[in-house]
Amino acid sequence: MNKFLPAIVCGFAAGVLNIVPFVKNFTCCLIIPAAAVFSLILYQRSTKNFDVLKAGKCVVFGLLTGVFAALFGSTFEIIIVFVTKTSDISSTLPEVEKMIKDLPASPIWNEVMNLLYKISDEIKQSGFSILYTISIFTSSLIVNSIFGMVGGLIGMQILNKRIKTKS
Repeated sequence: MNKFLPAIVCGFAAGVLNIVPFVKNFTCCLIIPAAAVFSLILYQRSTKNFDVLKAGKCVVFGLLTGVFAALFGSTFEIIIVFVTKTSDISSTLPEVEKMIKDLPASPIWNEVMNLLYKISDEIKQSGFSILYTISIFTSSLIVNSIFGMVGGLIGMQILNKRIKTKS
């Protein structure tokens, strides 16, 4: 368990930052990769092993950090939506509809808007939508995992460079 604790801790921190209104805009491109780098730093310090890091281990730590960030962040997001009975979809629905009306006519756009309105209505009524929950978890898992692996590779470069300059 000690081996994966840095990924859990950094994933939790990134998941918490994922729900902060202004900060959430930087989650995928800055916070998740930074959390993966910090998880590698914490791993090295907890094991007291400052050898050159291998790409496979760094990718796994980045992936785990991204997965934990997605799980924690999505869970917190769903809880906040449940309590407040409002979501990003509900607040941006008029702009989405305006944008879709500007697209070339297609029957699929009507179905998309009907689905978005259904999700928004479910959230306003009960605070929960299974489709919204599934989409939040799925998109977060995919995006955070990819950027976590990128962050793991960036962390490998940074930490290996630090080791080589000390030698």
